[in-house]
Amino acid sequence: MAWPRVSVVTPSYNQAEFIEETMRSVLLQGYPDLEYIVMDGGSNDGSVEVIRKYEKFLASWTSARDNGAADAIGRGFARASGAVMAYLNSDDLYLPGALNHIGAVFAGANADVLYGNMHWMDRESHLVGERRQTPFSRLGYVYGGSDLPQQSTFWTAEMYRKAGGMDPAFQFAFDMDLFARFMAGGARFVHTRHFLAAFRLHSEQKSDAINEVGRRETNIIRKRYAKFPVRSIPGSALRNLARLQRIAWYTLQGDLGWLLGRIPDRVLSHTARAQPVGPRSKWM
Repeated sequence: MAWPRVSVVTPSYNQAEFIEETMRSVLLQGYPDLEYIVMDGGSNDGSVEVIRKYEKFLASWTSARDNGAADAIGRGFARASGAVMAYLNSDDLYLPGALNHIGAVFAGANADVLYGNMHWMDRESHLVGERRQTPFSRLGYVYGGSDLPQQSTFWTAEMYRKAGGMDPAFQFAFDMDLFARFMAGGARFVHTRHFLAAFRLHSEQKSDAINEVGRRETNIIRKRYAKFPVRSIPGSALRNLARLQRIAWYTLQGDLGWLLGRIPDRVLSHTARAQPVGPRSKWM
């Protein structure tokens, strides 16, 4: 099998506490054709010293002031030459074997976007939960009820260029905007039930200001990509329809027991909120 080159970009800013573990999770994948690029925003917390430890294994890296996370990611992708792209924030991780799995799927499947399941972990990297996915739903993605976990989502360079790349106008919802443009461009989404990544939960991720900006940006995306007559239906009704669709997919996948066991933990209400993610902060 001819393995596709996979280009991974890690944007970072003052994440010395986590970035080494993130980088090692990429570099130790053992993938035969990996291109790894690190874009640091001019950190002053020791991150640069950590990056330098691994620079001989990197295709490229830089540490300079940028215009936000989307700008850093976009400039990283501009350096990339891979047929498959993804970005991994500097506090998250790829699980062992993730790149070999997605490389094999892309080599054999007719896919523009491939996404898998994800773990949640705490500050000390202990797994605390899991996030299982279902086949892609346009309705669910735009209005809530389903999502695409950025950490475990990969796409072709061709689709990325067709969609126009990262939009630096978005501060936090840039991943949702990119995926919505993939959707609008007719991308073929393929779901794998493999667990690919881990999303780190820690206190620095949240603030009221971040939540408010994220909500505003999400509403902008919904207005752009939810076409009539969907736009005329109340968002709550659309979310409930998407939840029902998602439950049906969980049932067909044999995951209904997992879902029902987590309803008391408000999994359904959690999935009703889009979750754009940035390297400097996250809103949930």
